[in-house]
Amino acid sequence: MEQPGHQHGHHDHHQPGHQPGHQHGHQHERPADFDWEAMADSLELDGMMLLPIVHDIVRELAGGTDWSAVRHVIDVGSGPGVIATALAGHAQQATITALDSSAPLLERARARAAAAEMADRLRTVEADLDHGLPALDEADVIWASMVLHHVADPPAVLAALYQQLRSGGTLAIVEFAGPTAVLPPHDPLLATGAWGRLEAHIAQVIGERLGSDPLQMHWPQWLAQAGFTDITDRVAVAHHAAPLAPQGRQWVAKRVTRGLQMVSERITAHDAAVLAELADSAAARDDLFVRIERRVLTARRA
Repeated sequence: MEQPGHQHGHHDHHQPGHQPGHQHGHQHERPADFDWEAMADSLELDGMMLLPIVHDIVRELAGGTDWSAVRHVIDVGSGPGVIATALAGHAQQATITALDSSAPLLERARARAAAAEMADRLRTVEADLDHGLPALDEADVIWASMVLHHVADPPAVLAALYQQLRSGGTLAIVEFAGPTAVLPPHDPLLATGAWGRLEAHIAQVIGERLGSDPLQMHWPQWLAQAGFTDITDRVAVAHHAAPLAPQGRQWVAKRVTRGLQMVSERITAHDAAVLAELADSAAARDDLFVRIERRVLTARRA
């Protein structure tokens, strides 16, 4: 099931991990009463659940990137700053630029950095990738998690990111991959197919909102066209074992609830009822786990 609603970055409440404001030229405006606090809460949870993948990528990049020597990291589509703050922990001499189209989410990022005693190292920039990058210092590392599938012209944005990197700098992209799993093998929601139908409906809705299938985007080809070298493309997994910590249980409940809201017009009343029951019971269940797959691409500017 693709994640409903940004992580990191990220925001079209169709996925945990979406950046508001970067949708393919549509749905750019939020209603006046849009609940940014609720969005930020969800995106922070999404980011925390993805941290195992972040740390995995940092370790992988350590083969060619000396994190102690990194001076500037740009997190495009930073959302509320969970990953930006984590990257600041890895690159302890670096300034981190959190770039997002949402002022309320950037405010949350500043508060998070302050709480982590990193306020002097995090700067925020409000900008929409579809309107070009603002003037920034060149970066050693650019991070783009769950945001680039939103932009109207991914090859053009990748070309701009290439120009923003110093020679030898690295771009890391995190994007959609396979379905997310949360249920033990013998759970009735798997046996009856209710979970699988929810996942399929959500993937369909996301594809319709984006105007394309995010699983079929030609990232390696576009990276090469932009001039990048040393391109890698793999699937990474964030696994949180049962019994989940409270934030993991909360994430499952929110994710199912968001998913049901997304697909309310296409799901049966029975499936909706049994899945809502899962959301309601998540806090009390010890058998739920979380397994999130993400496609990870890395590339360098020669």
